[in-house]
Amino acid sequence: MIALAVIVIVVGSVAYLHSTRMSPSKTASPAARALLVTSDRVHFNFISPSVGWALDFSESLPQPVAGRFWVLRTLDGGRHWQTQLTGQNGYSAFIAEPIQVFDRDHGFIFVGGSPDQLYRTSDGGAHWDSISLPPNRQIERLAFSDPSNGWLLAAANSTLSQRNLFATHDAGNSWQQLGDPPVDAAGLSFRRPTEAWMGSFGLGPPHVYVSSDASHSWQRHDLPAPGPSWDPTADYQVSSDLLPAAGVVVAAFLASPQSGAPPGPFYFTSVDGGITWTHVRLPTNSVAYQDAVHWWAISGGALLKSSDAGQTWIQVADNLPDGLFVPYILDSKHAWALLFVVGGFGLALTDDGGLHWTRANVPHPT
Repeated sequence: MIALAVIVIVVGSVAYLHSTRMSPSKTASPAARALLVTSDRVHFNFISPSVGWALDFSESLPQPVAGRFWVLRTLDGGRHWQTQLTGQNGYSAFIAEPIQVFDRDHGFIFVGGSPDQLYRTSDGGAHWDSISLPPNRQIERLAFSDPSNGWLLAAANSTLSQRNLFATHDAGNSWQQLGDPPVDAAGLSFRRPTEAWMGSFGLGPPHVYVSSDASHSWQRHDLPAPGPSWDPTADYQVSSDLLPAAGVVVAAFLASPQSGAPPGPFYFTSVDGGITWTHVRLPTNSVAYQDAVHWWAISGGALLKSSDAGQTWIQVADNLPDGLFVPYILDSKHAWALLFVVGGFGLALTDDGGLHWTRANVPHPT
């Protein structure tokens, strides 16, 4: 699948993606501008510049409220969206990557609600199967590494402090409970069935957990202090982003702002499974990873790039469309970005390495 930006954020080109130096939202008619923004909460995932999916929730912002949801697909880079699935009692739970798509045929959609719902397609969304989840659980994280292998981290509804880990190796048809993760572990990321990462939450020093045996056991790796030492009395929170193919970037920051310790975030990268770490300085929290060394960062209307895994940065553009970008890279030329704009959410795409972006239509299901 296409990952990540902190997240991402997971291949061909089409003529209409060639962009201009002016945001379409500033020049289009009022009707056309209305198609570029939605007040619904929406998530996207593209596998190419033209093919992507959206999960749209009709709800009141900013708090999730049960309502309708829609799964939609575009085959033309967001010019048109076709509804594939709709349902009730859905909301955009605070779970990373609710859309996990691996190719034109295989993908999963997670919809929070009462109960939580997981859907699977093996034919590009023409049909969606409802997948059973472990009962009486509050799901914290659901991650698939491929169309067959997935894991979920969940707490029992009766004891939310006790979290359990489950795995499936048959695309969600069955789930097996594994050994419980470390008590201070947080988050869950998988690159392949044998490589798993978890962050942490608690007293310093901040650390991550790594498993190389399909989550049966975990090894703790402390992060090096960016200064003389970590504050041993401060609570730190650590999250991880897996880089494409190999490597990881982690962020550590104070969970208790009242502490006198520097709040962070502090960023580190490792390419050897967490044994050694390199401290990096990111110019913004909105970063996407093309590969292990080529990274993009968007700050305001500027795009910066690094070709040495975040050690140095060069500004390559300063005329991005208005809005807060969350970018996801497809290849060296193509990327898409979720936008936080006046009125809600938007979508932008680039076909020239991020120098220029074109605002795309967003779903408006009825």
